[in-house]
Amino acid sequence: MRTLHLGPEELLIAAKIAVQHDDTAAEVAHAINAAEARIREAVPIARVIYLEPDIYSEAEAAKGPDREATPGGPAPTQPTGH
Repeated sequence: MRTLHLGPEELLIAAKIAVQHDDTAAEVAHAINAAEARIREAVPIARVIYLEPDIYSEAEAAKGPDREATPGGPAPTQPTGH
């Protein structure tokens, strides 16, 4: 996850979210919408949110978060779908 203050009361958030390989487009869209709602509830100044779905991999999750990852950051350690 990456954040950027755009102004005193405006925050941009960019992150990857893990989804199952067999999730439908509707399930992925629902997971993204739910994540956006949780972010906005927890961080009211989050005005711009970019969430990129990524296929969940237990092997990648076991490696843990990579603080030197490319923009967008690592996928979360648990899938958001189903």
